[in-house]
Amino acid sequence: MFAIASDYDIYASALTSENSVQMPNGTNKITFTSGSTGAPKGVCLSTDSQWKVAESLNRVIEQDDVNHLCLLPLSTLLENIAGIYAPLLHGGTIELASSKERGFEGSRLTNPQAMLTLIQKAQPTSIILVPDLLMVLLHACSQGWVPPSTLSFIAVGGAHVSPALLAQAHAQGLPVYEGYGLSEAVSVSTLNTPKANMIGSAGKALGHNQMHIDNGEVVVTDNHFLGYLNQPDSFYPKQVRTGDLGSIDNGVLTLTGRKKNIMVNSFGRNVSPEWIESLLLGTGLFRQAIVYCEAKPYCVALFAPISPAIGCDDIQRAIEAVNQQLPDYAQVNGFKVIEPCTTENGLLTETGKIKRADTLQHYDNLLAALYSPQKEAAPKEIAPIEKVQNESTQQIINGDATMSFYQQLQSSTEQARQTFLQAPIIQRCFSGDFELNDYIAFLQQAYHHVKYTVPLLMATGAKLEESKEWLREAVGEYIEEEMGHQEWILNDLAACGVDKEQARASSPAPATELMVAYAFDAIARKNPLYFFGMVFVLEGTSIALADAAAKQIKDKLTLPKAAFSYLTSHGALDQEHIVFFEGLMNKITDPAEQQMIIHSANMFYRLYGDIFRELTTEHGLAKVA
Repeated sequence: MFAIASDYDIYASALTSENSVQMPNGTNKITFTSGSTGAPKGVCLSTDSQWKVAESLNRVIEQDDVNHLCLLPLSTLLENIAGIYAPLLHGGTIELASSKERGFEGSRLTNPQAMLTLIQKAQPTSIILVPDLLMVLLHACSQGWVPPSTLSFIAVGGAHVSPALLAQAHAQGLPVYEGYGLSEAVSVSTLNTPKANMIGSAGKALGHNQMHIDNGEVVVTDNHFLGYLNQPDSFYPKQVRTGDLGSIDNGVLTLTGRKKNIMVNSFGRNVSPEWIESLLLGTGLFRQAIVYCEAKPYCVALFAPISPAIGCDDIQRAIEAVNQQLPDYAQVNGFKVIEPCTTENGLLTETGKIKRADTLQHYDNLLAALYSPQKEAAPKEIAPIEKVQNESTQQIINGDATMSFYQQLQSSTEQARQTFLQAPIIQRCFSGDFELNDYIAFLQQAYHHVKYTVPLLMATGAKLEESKEWLREAVGEYIEEEMGHQEWILNDLAACGVDKEQARASSPAPATELMVAYAFDAIARKNPLYFFGMVFVLEGTSIALADAAAKQIKDKLTLPKAAFSYLTSHGALDQEHIVFFEGLMNKITDPAEQQMIIHSANMFYRLYGDIFRELTTEHGLAKVA
């Protein structure tokens, strides 16, 4: 053993092995993969590749005074590079604590209160979490815990996080930003940041790697690993095939699942479990959710609830709500409650990924019980595959999944949706950087387009052909539901202390006027089906943002409940509407009509986004004494 003299004694010892070790030239560090899809492998990394990642992180996070609290084990590559190297490179401070102080036993969190106490004591500017720890913080916030005001950046990685959970986190004052990476790509490759936060995506590429999509799979080139330990055939690779499915638009990565995790049910449907699990985790009730349907007629789920207080009735209600957002073949028709997957029981990696194959094998008896002979018959809402294919147009995307038209509509408008979410006022809302006049300006413009909802519906119904009588009946239902909603907005404005009659008499902003004008023109000049692109955008946006935004604004501005009738009603109301809307869209079988609606939805994302992008605090509405 050799002692190195310094202000602090540093010791190093030479390691010897009886067995021959083969590693690529230039290896500085060996980190081991999580083992979520197989046996862990030793990933050999160079010094230069690690510093490039640290430099990229410092460049995009842009914190002035860094005080990083390490919560993950230092053996975790993410914490190693983003939590140690990047802060040191920046000249910041790193706070280390014992496992007991962090509330951990080994790599398992056993004392959440200790972790919360440590965060409050340390007053960090940044922490890194895996999704499981984020759930703990969210649950604590719902119980009254308040994150320190110093905390400006929470990176979450290791596994995908539900967009709904991310929105909830921002509403609770947790500045959470999702990223993506893997050991072979030297940890972080993409990251959302305060300046570019696209909820639902893994963020923008940091630049030290190059990424592209090959047959639906994410492939990484440049600045990657040197090869696997003791596997000479793997040395000095030209690229890394990640096994992750996704898309890249303007440098922004959106993940859809793992290639190895795709299941095929007994009707021949391809099902990505991550899609369903994301919605289930978005309810906030579960630490973990594992969905299964391989060679079976319907999906079942294993749940580890976030709290023992969550009972079976709560879980069933959550499943029913999620099922309304899913096509019949993806709906969950049975569940079992399990103990959390942990590193100790061998079902969780250190980075928070569930070892899916091991977990399914471990709970094989529970899964078998969910598929008893009586239950194995397809539930009545699940039609045979031949019938489903005749009811709606299906499309194979990247050769992996069969999609209904509604799913195709979602997929074909994803980039437009992400661009919409980047509107500065939306990002500022969820980061807490807004004032009362921002909210008043939003309500004012909402009034000027919502007041035309019923007239637009009437125009749509009048222009529909006789063959679309079933759709005209649905339009009638929409009219009944939407009548008078503009008055809710005026009442919200009055609760904010401004003259609602002045708001009624005010003029719309140019962007608002253009969106309404386009809607009337498209119905009259092109096809009444164009209106349903607008419905898709406005109601889908309400589901994603309304409730979380209302809570964020209420907490920041201390406004009365009466100031949020429009937002809170539409968050819940539109969840029912969108299920109804999905059924309508899946009855549109003409490819030309489908393309009309897709084009319209992309246009309305742009036009509706312009309203948000052009919002200013100069609303011109007088205060009421």
